[in-house]
Amino acid sequence: MDDDDYWNTSETKAKAFSFDDDVLSPQEILAIGQKPYSGSGEEGILNSSISNIKPALVPISSLVSSKVLDLLVLAQSGKDLKETKSEPEETVAITLKRLVLGRSCSLHVHRSLKSKTELLDGAVAIGDGNAILTVVLFLIQTLNKKLVYELLSSWPLALSHYIGNLQSEGKISELTDLLTMLGRSPDSAIYQFQHSIKNQGDNVDGLLRKTNNLLANHFNQPGVDAHQAKMIADYVKLLEWQSFAKKNELNNKSALECLAYCCKLHWSEGAGNMMSPLTVCQRQQISPLQYEWVVLNVQANLNKWDIVESLFTKKDWLGRTTLSSHIPVESLLARLSELRAGARLLATAVNTVTNTEERLRLAHKYKIHSVVIETLAKQKDRAALTNYKMTLNPQSEEYIYAENTLREPRTCIASQMLNL
Repeated sequence: MDDDDYWNTSETKAKAFSFDDDVLSPQEILAIGQKPYSGSGEEGILNSSISNIKPALVPISSLVSSKVLDLLVLAQSGKDLKETKSEPEETVAITLKRLVLGRSCSLHVHRSLKSKTELLDGAVAIGDGNAILTVVLFLIQTLNKKLVYELLSSWPLALSHYIGNLQSEGKISELTDLLTMLGRSPDSAIYQFQHSIKNQGDNVDGLLRKTNNLLANHFNQPGVDAHQAKMIADYVKLLEWQSFAKKNELNNKSALECLAYCCKLHWSEGAGNMMSPLTVCQRQQISPLQYEWVVLNVQANLNKWDIVESLFTKKDWLGRTTLSSHIPVESLLARLSELRAGARLLATAVNTVTNTEERLRLAHKYKIHSVVIETLAKQKDRAALTNYKMTLNPQSEEYIYAENTLREPRTCIASQMLNL
């Protein structure tokens, strides 16, 4: 048989591939799966004669992918293929649920202003900070900023989260634009002031220039909170003083820390000197209570109790030593005890308490034995004084004083009062 005859025979045609149509019909694919897999050569003939052995079938999955099979089954069912490509509609509720659960979702399917507003409203109602911030940032990306700022003015919680985000990322220009557009210029100035302090470092002169500009351009304007304006003005004075002092250890320090520095190293300076503690108090309007508290801690830690006593005690017209302090007595006693002040100073402090029971309670609490003994003697409570004497170390000064008071109460009390 020549080549032309080979290609034209019907037997050959039946076995040839059809190049006109590369796609098999569903029936053809299913037929392929049902064909028996015969062995090769004589073994296949021998095996076919054994009636109790079923022929092996080729799995259809080895010939066609599962995706194609699904499409074939769907085609035979008569359903439209386009229906399978559509996904469930991404509603606002579904998006919010995914945001709260931390699942991936696309906010860009929400294109209308109504849908975006509902997203923000829903996130605020849920109260989830991450969801709120995600929605706000989405609105910033897809809407006019002015419109977003107007929306945020209706949702204070969302506005608060967005302000915090701008602060943490250092986007001060955007923050000031937002607050200015919302009519909150004083808040904008405060944020600028905080940002300057945080980022200026140890450059006192640079911080002084920026703060002066803020004071002139924002805090000295009508309508600005008077307390805020005074606070900034006082801070400018502190920066001016730090610039004069030229001490790196004083940069970025508070007024009280600067006062403590002067109490430690410039205590003897006169009031006219810039480094004098009194000058610092006057310039920064430090209250008498704050001044006394700083002096107490600095001088006591330096073990200069003579300075502490001269500050907190004075003599009355009878020559008795009395306490003179703006610090509440109990707070002063607690701190003096912590600093290990002498018994005489503690006794002077507690004796200023006029209520007898309260004075006795404080004297017991801080173990001011002389005051306990005197108070019990004045109450003529001999039994209580005897019991208290038994709690003291024998032959100690306090023990002897209690014993003498039991014998001659009036003489001992008068003598003790003169010593104070």
